[in-house]
Amino acid sequence: MDTRSSPLILPEPVVRERKLNAAVLAALAAEGLDPWLCQFLARRLDEPVRLADLTNPSLAAIADPAAIPSMDRAVERIVRAVTTGERVVFACDHDMDGTGSAAVLWCAFTEYFGVPRDRVHVVTSHRLTEGYGVTEPVVQRILNLKPTLVITADKGSSDEERIAVLASSGIDVIVTDHHEIPSGGPPQSAYAVVNPTRPDSSYDPHICGAGVAFLTMAKVRTALVSAGWRSQIASLGGLLDLVAVATIADCVSLLPTTSHANRVFVKRGLDLINQRRRPCWTVFSEDLQGVVDAEDVAFRLAPAIAAAGRLDWAESGFRFLISSTAQEAAQYWRVLQEENELRKQIERDLRRQALAIASNIERNSLVIYLEEGHPGVHGITASRLVEAFGKPAAIFSPKGAGARAGKNGAAGPGAVENIRLASGSFRGVPGLDVRRAIEQVSSRHPDLVISFGGHPAAAGATIAIPDVEKFALAYEAAVVEQLGSERLRPVIWNDGTLAPDVHNLVGLDALRAFGPFGRGFERPSYEGSFEILESRVLSKGAHLRLSLKHGHTVVPAIWFGAADAVDVHAVRPGSKTRIVYQLADNTFRGQRSFQLSVRYGTITPR
Repeated sequence: MDTRSSPLILPEPVVRERKLNAAVLAALAAEGLDPWLCQFLARRLDEPVRLADLTNPSLAAIADPAAIPSMDRAVERIVRAVTTGERVVFACDHDMDGTGSAAVLWCAFTEYFGVPRDRVHVVTSHRLTEGYGVTEPVVQRILNLKPTLVITADKGSSDEERIAVLASSGIDVIVTDHHEIPSGGPPQSAYAVVNPTRPDSSYDPHICGAGVAFLTMAKVRTALVSAGWRSQIASLGGLLDLVAVATIADCVSLLPTTSHANRVFVKRGLDLINQRRRPCWTVFSEDLQGVVDAEDVAFRLAPAIAAAGRLDWAESGFRFLISSTAQEAAQYWRVLQEENELRKQIERDLRRQALAIASNIERNSLVIYLEEGHPGVHGITASRLVEAFGKPAAIFSPKGAGARAGKNGAAGPGAVENIRLASGSFRGVPGLDVRRAIEQVSSRHPDLVISFGGHPAAAGATIAIPDVEKFALAYEAAVVEQLGSERLRPVIWNDGTLAPDVHNLVGLDALRAFGPFGRGFERPSYEGSFEILESRVLSKGAHLRLSLKHGHTVVPAIWFGAADAVDVHAVRPGSKTRIVYQLADNTFRGQRSFQLSVRYGTITPR
């Protein structure tokens, strides 16, 4: 199907202003905070929080992870493996969270606990040919290494059958994970299952896989110190940079009243990144040419690291993170950037196809099958559909599509057991539990869903290709049951208007003091009317560089992707524009300047 010649008509977004929480507003005003900052926070927080807890969240205030079920048993077994010189395998996922988890475990063992590198091994599954979890090929690679202990990270909670195979071979398996536990309970064959989402856990369930791995290693460190394993073991706080990257990339909540731990992980981790504590951060910071914040990690660092696992093996991302020299890190960074550029091109092609197909779907959920798709970029493409249509989206293509020739024991697409299977990635909208919707389909149609897993906001599933339309209807029913039948549309949220005198670096830095920003605690966006003084088209017509007048204030602005919303060549000086924008900066040749970053806008000709 050639979708390039068809004009694409996307739904017009609804612009809405976030509501203020009066109690939060009053509490912050009483602490003497500037009114515009009080208003921003009162549109985010669901209850009052002390300013000090927002700007300087305490590591000591993180709840003791001993409260996670099975933690003590896991720690005891890991300590035994460390002190007796056992061979240990880390079985980690192939995404950014899994890669970060692998780096956390590796560094904890080798740099902090003093375990020789030849005693620890990392095994991941190949995203395209093997899929998520402790798969059969992963089990075989583990068996070939002959370990006595396997520690999973960011997976394992749904893998009882394969864990049982390892256990029957005399290998103890400790699961560290954050994905939801299946209805049958934690895998019974595992030695221990450390997962804060367990039904019998009261611990913060919003922590990512690397966060769970870090907390487990922190308890192991304490136990090793008590056992006198080494005269001194440094605090594992030095690993929070790795945890921060994984936390940001996995889109877990950063709302202070939801997860204090996540905010500490990210804030402390970003400090370490900007101190360039690892060679990889030196390389990335030089490439970025500025202070690294959560958005830089989310949109520039994490996609590049994850690109290797999206298109092939995740090893390059892992090696980049643990590089011992800047030269080594730079070598892997070049590889990751090349992979990321290829990923971008694949994504652009698939996004164009997916948007065209989605524009003809009248349901409140979008389930799309692309015969020539690429499972490695399904999640990203599904997210773009959610943004464009305001509907939960899933994209399927043949399992193994896009896989390269065999490498490291993995096979190309021709070796997939059943080429008539389709793997899909799901992304949701506020108010929808995606995983629960898929589980509901699976429960009501037992023969429809072959496997699935994930989170409330993002999940994955495997179905038979002939069942795609049947699944789409069943999924629509599950979505409507949660959200209702009212037509869904894309929504652009804003935080009201902002006085002109805050449009500067002083205002931006005052705002940034309340970061990190991310899911549940998004950077504020404001709405306003401006006069266009100058307009310049960038990147072959894709973006706009603007000079805008707001009251008596003139501010520069950058509008990435403007061509998707307006005719960039028709924008003239003297035109009026109403935009939703964010305060931002730009660093060029070491000089930092203020600018607006336009998220959405309309143009009124002069």
